[in-house]
Amino acid sequence: MKFLHTSDWHIGRGLPGQSRDVEQRKALEEVLAYAIEHEVDAVLVAGDVFDTSAPSPESESMVYNFFRALYAAGIPASVIAGNHDHPRRWDAIAPLLNTARIHVLGRPDTGAALTQFESRDGKEKAQVIQVPWIGERDGVDFGTLQQESADPLRQYAARVGQYFELLCNSFDPSMVNVLMTHVFVDGAKVGVGGGERELHIATNIYGVPASSLPTKAQYIAMGHVHKPQNIDCGTTASYCGPLLQLDFGEHDQAKYVNLVELHPRQPAIVTHLPIKAGRHMVDIGSPDKGVLLGDLAEYAGQNETSWFRVYVELDLPVPNLPQLVRSTLSSAVRIERVNAGAETAGPSAQERQNLQPAELFSRYYASKAGKGREANAALIGLFNSLLTEEQATEEEATL
Repeated sequence: MKFLHTSDWHIGRGLPGQSRDVEQRKALEEVLAYAIEHEVDAVLVAGDVFDTSAPSPESESMVYNFFRALYAAGIPASVIAGNHDHPRRWDAIAPLLNTARIHVLGRPDTGAALTQFESRDGKEKAQVIQVPWIGERDGVDFGTLQQESADPLRQYAARVGQYFELLCNSFDPSMVNVLMTHVFVDGAKVGVGGGERELHIATNIYGVPASSLPTKAQYIAMGHVHKPQNIDCGTTASYCGPLLQLDFGEHDQAKYVNLVELHPRQPAIVTHLPIKAGRHMVDIGSPDKGVLLGDLAEYAGQNETSWFRVYVELDLPVPNLPQLVRSTLSSAVRIERVNAGAETAGPSAQERQNLQPAELFSRYYASKAGKGREANAALIGLFNSLLTEEQATEEEATL
């Protein structure tokens, strides 16, 4: 049997001042094309379908049109809610979607967790256990959360692990057995600012250890962590990640969906199918070293294929800096000024108590303008005038 595993669409998420609806729609078209081309027996959507629990009508239209197209192609799907989705909203629409063979589960439910699929030739059957996002209060007693001596993280991990075990006891070795869940697994890696680091339950994150993942499952389709990766747990467990690079911390991550081939009692065969619809997240400069305004033109050819975060090297503040940058880079969504020569250390709290306002202003100006640049007498005079005016206004207000 063949499955297409995808997750974390975050439909509706944009960037400052920019919609990404076109990219998201094209990405879903790629997913549909892969499902048809590879004649998959079902599509697995492992949560965070929407970016918010109250998605816009446009976002809902995009998702439901995708499901409608799947149905028209004769391809069923299994869908679970993630932590960004509204679980009751999904459960409310589940009966309608189920008639289109889109099997949806919003809240964990032992009675509705099992979904079965049949191969196109009718020779094989699969069981898919659906475990949506389990919130902290769903996995931990409320009283435990209030007790300083209690360990809610450990209790959460134990209960979710027990829930996995309970559900997966129904697996039949003569069938294909899949677990789909939206969960954080201890030790999963995330990209932060372009770097890579591991997250652990010990860092106050609610999750489960890899040892809690059931080896009875031939494949575990996971959502929640955006960096695509496999988890070492005794079976094939995979985060496939989003369809798009969603923020600049993901700028070095390739995006794909997993094509999973499974047969009873055999290990999973996983193939990565690239998703090419999304623009690349590109940093120009860095917080430590910006670029000059005149150097931005060399990136202008990427305006249609990239989103930019731009660090501009400037000695003095420029009031219309965003407009200046976007006159060359229309796809710049974040623009920050970098002043490598600025003073970084300011006066201590004790020193500030002994300084007059004009001196504090003078030091602040120097820290922003850079070494060798000081506020002149005219600027200090203007500051004193504004300060006097403000103090007079405050005194009048107290009378």
